[in-house]
Amino acid sequence: MYEFRRRQTRLHLMCLLAVILTLVSANAVAIPAQVSPGAGVTTQAEELIRQAREQGVAYLNSRDDRAKKTAKKNLEDAEKILKDALKRDPNCEKCTEGLVATHFYQTYFGFEKNYDECTKVAKQGLAHFPTNSRIAFFEGYAHYNSGEYNEATKSFNRYLGGATGDPQTETQVRALLQDSQQRFMNGWYKQANFYSSKESRIETTGQDFKPVTVFQATPEWELNLGGQAFAQITSQSPAMQDPELQQYLQNIVTRLTRTPGPNYNYQVTILNSPTVNALTVPGHVFVATGLVAFAENESELAGVLSHEMAHNYGHHAARRFIKAYQAQMIAGAIAQAVNPRSQAAQIATQLITNIGMGLFLNAYNRFEEKEADLYGAHIMFNAGYDPTALSAFFTKMYKANPKQPIKFLSTHPPMPDRATYLIDYLDSFPLQSREVRTDSQEFQKIRARIASTMPRVQQKGPGNGVLPPN
Repeated sequence: MYEFRRRQTRLHLMCLLAVILTLVSANAVAIPAQVSPGAGVTTQAEELIRQAREQGVAYLNSRDDRAKKTAKKNLEDAEKILKDALKRDPNCEKCTEGLVATHFYQTYFGFEKNYDECTKVAKQGLAHFPTNSRIAFFEGYAHYNSGEYNEATKSFNRYLGGATGDPQTETQVRALLQDSQQRFMNGWYKQANFYSSKESRIETTGQDFKPVTVFQATPEWELNLGGQAFAQITSQSPAMQDPELQQYLQNIVTRLTRTPGPNYNYQVTILNSPTVNALTVPGHVFVATGLVAFAENESELAGVLSHEMAHNYGHHAARRFIKAYQAQMIAGAIAQAVNPRSQAAQIATQLITNIGMGLFLNAYNRFEEKEADLYGAHIMFNAGYDPTALSAFFTKMYKANPKQPIKFLSTHPPMPDRATYLIDYLDSFPLQSREVRTDSQEFQKIRARIASTMPRVQQKGPGNGVLPPN
């Protein structure tokens, strides 16, 4: 009897095992933990991703919840399969490629909030597998869908550089590349609507608890700031009279202002100083003769001027004045005024009186400097100059004095970093689409004349230090 029961139990177990094996065979992709490493892993994950794409599209077209749930589950299963496989083999290229695609579709169909995870995994993947065009493909679409057109441009270029796909896909990518590039070149100026933004005004709460604007920055107010800064600078460093250099620099500034921006008419002022420096405030451009002597070509000179003018494009001075005013809570006292709007003129004066012009002339922070570098590249390009000259200039200045940066750079981001992020940024520019100006005979003539007037200490010889005259 006992033997009979044991055989019966064994038979039941065998039947149960047969049923389980049948279910696993029929629904292998539904039990990711049972998938063994190897090519089968990526094959099953790819099939899940393919099915999820079909179901996801069906959901978006019909709003069928069943299709949504199926697509979501398939992508979750694919993600688990691929992550488990990558734990066993971090060098599985197909697994990384599939994981990037999984995160892309999860965001596209609304199962993830944004494409951050997709681009993060793609970046890590391309660091390990730089020739994988499929990863670059999904990275490009993720950046494009996120409105990051400069990054999309670089990713699409990378894909097309190693693409071995079908012509139809490449045609679509080329169309998106062209659109990305155009959007990037037209949409770089983030402060175009500054005067209507919150950053341009000081608000307080009225008696009805609604925001009331008590001060609004305007072009006239910014130019007034620039005029006061001009008076302070020239009282400390008198302007140098050199009609030829003055006209030459004025022509460059006029050329650079072709890019739409703040409606300022800039006046160039020359400072007789060996320092490699330049400065702009609304309505004024200051150029030290040391900068003209140090630059190797006209594009380098134009690059520095573009960077400085870009601070005005970013309204950096106005923004920092308003932030400083708010931080000091001066506006809090004005909240009690019967008619806060009538205090606007008073606030405009207080911004300078209480905060001081020192804030206006102090060094910019690193965010402002980086924004000016990127804006400056566009200003140069739109004026017909070679924007790569700016990164070359940074590299040259670092080599000239790596331990003690020249005054122009002393409060700026580290020189190698600036050159690196600029070069990376310029990958999105259509540099091959037009001829750019690099140098001119006029610059070289003026530079030679100015350089001959520089102090001897600037002209180091081949020995240890400076050789005294005979």
